Amino acid sequence: MFKYAIDFKGSIPAEGDVMSFVFTSPEPIAWTPGQFIHYTLPHKDADQRGEERWFTISSAPFEGDIWITTRINSEYSSSFKQKLMAMQAGDPIEADMPEGDFTIDDLDRDYVFVVGGIGITPFLSILKHLDHEGKGLRAELLYANRNADSIPFKDDLEAFGRRHPGFNITYFIGDNIIDEAALKAAGEKLNDPIYFVSGPEPMVEAFEAKFKEMGIDEAHSKFDYFPGYDA
Repeated sequence: MFKYAIDFKGSIPAEGDVMSFVFTSPEPIAWTPGQFIHYTLPHKDADQRGEERWFTISSAPFEGDIWITTRINSEYSSSFKQKLMAMQAGDPIEADMPEGDFTIDDLDRDYVFVVGGIGITPFLSILKHLDHEGKGLRAELLYANRNADSIPFKDDLEAFGRRHPGFNITYFIGDNIIDEAALKAAGEKLNDPIYFVSGPEPMVEAFEAKFKEMGIDEAHSKFDYFPGYDA
């Protein structure tokens, strides 16, 4: 498989403990919003999770640079994330070609986006690119976070909603979870929607099981699992 060596440009803090790490490539990298990249970052004293990770690209293709957006805990972060935090401008990371089908293929369809925390990153790429192209979509975003004061990219999402009235956001904070009633309420606002779920792996697996109970089939659902995060 072809691999890129992309260079670190800098980091951008987001809300709470979320940080974006920006990389540039000497040669152009093409991707579809919503795709991810497999990275290898050799470092000394790697922990049991090792030197490899998969991150969704949170930047949009028109921006050119590759953004890795993740949660950072200075006390408990993995050795991989500690290495990310220690990178200096020009330091390389090895990246495979973008892949994945967690993408929007038909803007004539309606969508329900179910998101937990940092799982917002594929949608951030999708929405930024649509906005850049002057396109909107009909979608209900159900966005779950632990705290109301540290919702990743809240301002960006709400700005998109103001410019594109077919896009609506409902926040679920703390113990107010996205349950079956919320899923049905969102779906009833739309016409035969496709459900996209992105977030911590245990959360996404739970929704996959819930969809089977609700009769939401594979043709009407897509899932993006973020390993290493608690639900």
